[in-house]
Amino acid sequence: MIFYFILKLRQKVAFTGWFERFQNRGVGISLHQSLLFLPSRLHLAVMETKRRRYRWDRIAGAGITLATALVLFVAWITPETRPAAYELAHPGIDELGELSESAAAEIAEAHPVAAVRSENMEEVLPCSCNKRVLKLPKNPYTAHQQAARNLPSSFFVKDKSEMDAGKKRGKLVSVTDGRGYHIAPLSHSYAVLLPEVASLLEDMGQAFADQLEGTPSAGTTFRVTSLTRTARQQDRLGRRNYNAIQEASTHSYGASFDIAYTDRPGNEADCSAPTRAIQRVLSSFQKSGRILVIPERNCMHITLRP
Repeated sequence: MIFYFILKLRQKVAFTGWFERFQNRGVGISLHQSLLFLPSRLHLAVMETKRRRYRWDRIAGAGITLATALVLFVAWITPETRPAAYELAHPGIDELGELSESAAAEIAEAHPVAAVRSENMEEVLPCSCNKRVLKLPKNPYTAHQQAARNLPSSFFVKDKSEMDAGKKRGKLVSVTDGRGYHIAPLSHSYAVLLPEVASLLEDMGQAFADQLEGTPSAGTTFRVTSLTRTARQQDRLGRRNYNAIQEASTHSYGASFDIAYTDRPGNEADCSAPTRAIQRVLSSFQKSGRILVIPERNCMHITLRP
């Protein structure tokens, strides 16, 4: 070990050169005296060597931190497994996921209607109400607009805030399902109408239900697909099946509604009876001067006449 430090001393301190420099300066230092400085130089060499050594304590700390992080990451991504005793299962379902006969019998006993529907459920298609099916005279759209403006409670529904204000003043009333008709889910209009138009809808529903009373089609209702629209809804909808008139829609006055289908309760009867019934009702109300009609591609547009 001592030879290693002496070698380092010769490399770093240049012992011979240092001794010669002192002699050239006239300093009388003998070899014996120079050796007195050897312990201090050895100490400096040892300290420099220690500074260059690796900090194994820091390396060990970094390694432990990395190993801990790796263990935590593996534990996080590993899916949790539970013993079979903790798995949830329906008491009436076996290991293959099938409903046992006893469980099916219990469900049928507790919910007989649902059981019958699940066994005998069949699709019931609606019957269309449009210009290809119903043959009715078309009243000009200008007549619809004039009628909408002349109704006693009529006002232009610009936006939802005005519609809400009209409901508070009693100029608009909410409309719900009634005998002979029902309201479809609405996306571009609100289920409100002028009071007199709501009464018209109820009367038409009653007349339609009376037409089918006692027949296999009893219980059929006609479907109302559009009622009062705000001006913003009308612009967004961009309807093109009206005449090209750059004025407000009659839907924005709460004066009109659309009938698109008749919905049967089942397939025991076809669409012939409901189609004839809605044809007779609309024709009767139109001829009596109570409504104006525009047969459209997808529906029948109805407006109350003052």
